[in-house]
Amino acid sequence: MTVNISSAWTKENRPRNGLVEIEGKLVNDQLLDASYWAVVRVEPNFYKVSSEDGSRTPTAKIAHIEVAVDEADVEAVRSLLQRRYKDRTGLDDTPPEDLFSVLPTGGDEDGEREVPEASGEELLAEHRERKAAEERSGAVAPPAFSGGGDDAA
Repeated sequence: MTVNISSAWTKENRPRNGLVEIEGKLVNDQLLDASYWAVVRVEPNFYKVSSEDGSRTPTAKIAHIEVAVDEADVEAVRSLLQRRYKDRTGLDDTPPEDLFSVLPTGGDEDGEREVPEASGEELLAEHRERKAAEERSGAVAPPAFSGGGDDAA
């Protein structure tokens, strides 16, 4: 069976459109692949009757939506969604625990995080990797700038 979804926010129900909380993120080109977790209340809207076989295709409307914005709420919504999906389909929808699926913690209110400066060991390792790549490619590294002004004699 198919169920379509529609939503139009009238003046009366506009306060129930919690997506406005992430409006800026939804139009940010760097975040187009992001996903957000939300709690939604749906209501029946209408249904269409097929002229071929008389089957009915319902359309539900989103009556209220609120986005989970903190880690505890995200985990609660994610857990509920995964449990309900498994109850309905019998399939496990738990994503693998890896570096890219773990929700980061910390940061400021926009989720921005400070990246610590590279350690001396990291800088040396990068230097060695760059030198090795240059040697493999046969390229000669340009001379380093000394910052000491005009060298013309």
